[in-house]
Amino acid sequence: MTWLALGVLTLSLLVGLAGVVLPVLPGIPVAALGAVAAAWIRGFDVVGVMPLVWVAVLAVVAQLVDMAAGAVGAKVYGAGRAGFWGGVIGSLAGLIWFPPFGFLLGALVGAVGAELLAGRAFDEALRAGVGAFAGTLGGVVAKALIVVAMAVVMVPALL
Repeated sequence: MTWLALGVLTLSLLVGLAGVVLPVLPGIPVAALGAVAAAWIRGFDVVGVMPLVWVAVLAVVAQLVDMAAGAVGAKVYGAGRAGFWGGVIGSLAGLIWFPPFGFLLGALVGAVGAELLAGRAFDEALRAGVGAFAGTLGGVVAKALIVVAMAVVMVPALL
């Protein structure tokens, strides 16, 4: 059963990594559910509760990072309220119109456009857009590292 559990975990973590890059996939929830399924296959008494608690904590952190990354990046680079919301809306629009990576460019374009509509100078608007882009990209990297951390927590528990 160990090999089956490891196979289920590996498959779910690969889907999790794909979901980090392709936001239309619920990558982090799939990775977390895969960890639970692997623990069930191997036996909860063998795996224990703490690895699953850590996976749950990592999943929550990943979702919070996902929600906040672009906004924090935009704010750090000087975006106002318009740039913040422009980055969020642009990211969603980019995801819909230019999947799978349109969310990155959409954050940039949305923040710049909203800042320009709010009357800010182009260089300030561009700086806010770069911040939204950098924050969104940083969120993707952070979530990928969190999926790797889930593997680090679960593999030893399954063996």
